[in-house]
This record gives sequence, structure tokens and C-alpha cells, in this order.
Amino acid sequence: MKKEELNHENIKQLLNHSVAQLERPTLTRLHHARKQAMARYTTRSVEPVFARAGHAIWQAFGTQHKSRLWATTLLVAIILFSATAYWNQITKSDTTDVDIAILTDDLPIHFYVD
Repeated sequence: MKKEELNHENIKQLLNHSVAQLERPTLTRLHHARKQAMARYTTRSVEPVFARAGHAIWQAFGTQHKSRLWATTLLVAIILFSATAYWNQITKSDTTDVDIAILTDDLPIHFYVD
């Protein structure tokens, strides 16, 4: 048989011919192995992506290091909160120069006209 002649139908016929030559206990074991493989395959395909990510994170830190993961998460949250508070403080203090200039009448007249 040439390589060009191998298509889906020919492969199917070859496999069916080979299966006919197998003994009954071997076919039974193959059938059970296929059922188990298909059962594992279907449960994996239903599993959400976020569940895998969470599982990978817990595996990376291990079960004995869960407190380290929570501490790291808390530290990141505190840093983000502090950075936001600091940024808000800086933006509010930028107007102090304008306020002082208004109070001392140092601003030109076009700042008052809309």
C-alpha cells in the first residue's frame, strides 16, 4: 500500500482488521481503558479556567504556606491602597499655589473672566 493511498477510510479498515485479530480479554481491557480515558477527558473539558489557575496558585505555595499567600495578598492590597491615597493627596495639594495667588490678588484679570 502506498502512502498516498492512506486516508481516513483506509486507516479505519486497517484498524478494524487489526481489532478482529485480538483476543477477547485484550478487547475487554482496551474497552475499559477507553471508558476511563473518556471519563477523564470529559471532566477536564468541563473544568473552568479559573479553577485551574487557583489550583496552580495553591500548588505553587503548598498547603503549609497558605498563610504566606494571604500575607502576600494583604501586602499587595495595602500597597495599592497607600499608593492611591498618596496620589489623591498630591493632586489636592497642587491647587494650593492657585489658592494663595487668588487670596493675595496676584492673578491677572483673565483668570477671573470666563
